[in-house]
Amino acid sequence: MNVSMSPPALSSEVLLTATEDVRAAGVPYDFAVTPARLPRAMYHAMRATWLAFREGVEALIDKNGGDFRRTAAALSLHAHLTPVWEAFPPHDWAMIARPDMIIAQDMPRIVDVNAGSLAGHFAINDMLLRAHRTPGLRPLFAGVGEPRFVMGRYADVLRRFLAHPDDVIAVSYFAEEDAAGPSSARFHYQAEIDELGRLGLPARMAHVEDLEVATGGVYYGADRIGLIHRYFLLDHDDPDQMGHAARIAVAARAGLTVIWTGLQGEIFESKTTIAVLSDERFTSGLTPSLAASLGSAVPWTRSVEERHTFWRDTKVDLLPWVVRNQALLVLKPAIGGMGKSVMIGRETSPSAWEAQLNTALADAKPWVVQELLVADTLEFALADSTGAIHVERGPAVYGAFVLDGEFIGAICRYGRQGHSGLMINGLTGAVPAPVYWSGG
Repeated sequence: MNVSMSPPALSSEVLLTATEDVRAAGVPYDFAVTPARLPRAMYHAMRATWLAFREGVEALIDKNGGDFRRTAAALSLHAHLTPVWEAFPPHDWAMIARPDMIIAQDMPRIVDVNAGSLAGHFAINDMLLRAHRTPGLRPLFAGVGEPRFVMGRYADVLRRFLAHPDDVIAVSYFAEEDAAGPSSARFHYQAEIDELGRLGLPARMAHVEDLEVATGGVYYGADRIGLIHRYFLLDHDDPDQMGHAARIAVAARAGLTVIWTGLQGEIFESKTTIAVLSDERFTSGLTPSLAASLGSAVPWTRSVEERHTFWRDTKVDLLPWVVRNQALLVLKPAIGGMGKSVMIGRETSPSAWEAQLNTALADAKPWVVQELLVADTLEFALADSTGAIHVERGPAVYGAFVLDGEFIGAICRYGRQGHSGLMINGLTGAVPAPVYWSGG
């Protein structure tokens, strides 16, 4: 799916010119000069994977009578989070997402959901594609396939939700993110602001605490805020956060602004969503076609609990089986991201694996155990600040871009630890590269 290449060294001037926008936004990743290529057939396969997942979630919602509290309970999420879920007006859970897909043996499957307005890399995708089109770099990316810019679609969705078309968008997060200096996620915020500005949508970075609710609207300084892009979650034990959320929620319910997006959809962020969608107790009640589609869309995943289940067609006693088969599995906290606390069985000692499994079993928060998917090895080239090129090899994970419930493209993240360290995320130095779609 990728082509080995040894591009010539780039002059520092060419590299600086090409990456000017990326650097201005503070994007911290190294710059990949290898095209991330996938065949057009894979575009359709990834779209089918997303559609099966979305249909499975809708079936889960229907099974629980459309009641998000019942659905949350089915996902092993505690009811004490209800004040968080109800803090803002509800929204379509699939309005925006960037599920992580791993392609193994030419089959894309979703290993993490990443639904909601915190989903990132949309703006960085377009910034990198523009960098590829600068004169000094264009030859490296000529004829490799069709790139997909996504921020135009992104901006169109936001325009539809803006309370007033001339208002400003507030890219919002709590001030505590900046307590020890600028937020580590600031480059995501700045990249989005820059790209929306290119498309005629003014946006500002704003602490939630600084949003002022007045009779005529919500304001950040002199700017009237027509849409609050929620780049934050709520801590239900933090009365200040809950208070600020209630304050802006009143304005949203009065039609003075829009909060994009609400929090009910966050229940599907839990990895127990994938566990339920792959569990025979749920899939046995689906149509055979949907059950088969889900079997292809998500890897075998189970919540950590004492029970019997099936691995392939064999009935197993889950916990003893997980101890014996750690090399086939990954152990993950169901709530959380960036690979924190994830243990890959084949990279973990048996004693540490069993100890963590016992910890997970006793934890009040849910954990899941998931089939290990090993992505194909790819070769990719990186340019340093001088323009010098070096080549690395490693696995890749793909972030699937979803807007308005539809799959619209993907970005690749090259894994820099090779196959000795299969975690692929920003904390491990993974490098993003826009996908080029080739073939018929």
